[in-house]
Amino acid sequence: MSGANGEKAAFGAVKGMLYMRIQELTTTAALVRFAIIAASTFGLLLLVGFNESEARERFQGLLVGAFALKFLPIFCLTKGGETLRGELKDGTIEYLWVRPASKVELYLGFFLSGFLGTMWIVGPALIGISAAGVVLGVIGVGGLLTVWVVSVCVVASFTALSGAIGAFSSKFVVLGIFYYSFVELGLASIPNGVQKLAVSYHAENLLRGVTFGAQGFEVGHLLWIAGIGAVALGLGAAIFSQSHYVVGSEKEA
Repeated sequence: MSGANGEKAAFGAVKGMLYMRIQELTTTAALVRFAIIAASTFGLLLLVGFNESEARERFQGLLVGAFALKFLPIFCLTKGGETLRGELKDGTIEYLWVRPASKVELYLGFFLSGFLGTMWIVGPALIGISAAGVVLGVIGVGGLLTVWVVSVCVVASFTALSGAIGAFSSKFVVLGIFYYSFVELGLASIPNGVQKLAVSYHAENLLRGVTFGAQGFEVGHLLWIAGIGAVALGLGAAIFSQSHYVVGSEKEA
């Protein structure tokens, strides 16, 4: 097969994976779940408006402390590796292995599929958060843009980390929680430079004061988040390329 045809076929395999994922995410049940998450988040955050004098501070605390620093890392680290492991368990990865695509290209497809699946939960939550913030008048357009950009980058980075863990072990959920405890909670609290290895450290700095108009957006923190995700993506691809998996189970050969 010529180089051009090979690249086209490889792209077709990845595109097929994404197409199947989009089909799963646009079923009636998935769309209803999307709406429920958005409405629930919106309703819950409106509760901070009961005390108008503290609404801005409470909204900031929920947005950063609960959503960005707890929900996003835990959810993404335990969800991102699901696509690869699901394909192995169901045996459907055999179809992908016979396609003219390298393992690296397939792994990229797994990552993108996992990212879409994760964002389908995080996205409606962000919509609910944004709507509540606007209704309560506690966050401006600039603040909302910051929240969305940071959240999407954080999701991508944690999804890549979870994917790398999933490529290494079928116990990616347990290891993901361990990673969160050791790196995101442990290293992030050590003030000697090592805290920069934690995505949460950079997310917290980027979102600090976002509801008070004191955004001071530092691109360096965003680059750290992207860099951690890129390293994790490369590591995951390398592990997947060199590993042998047992189809029909979640264990490595």
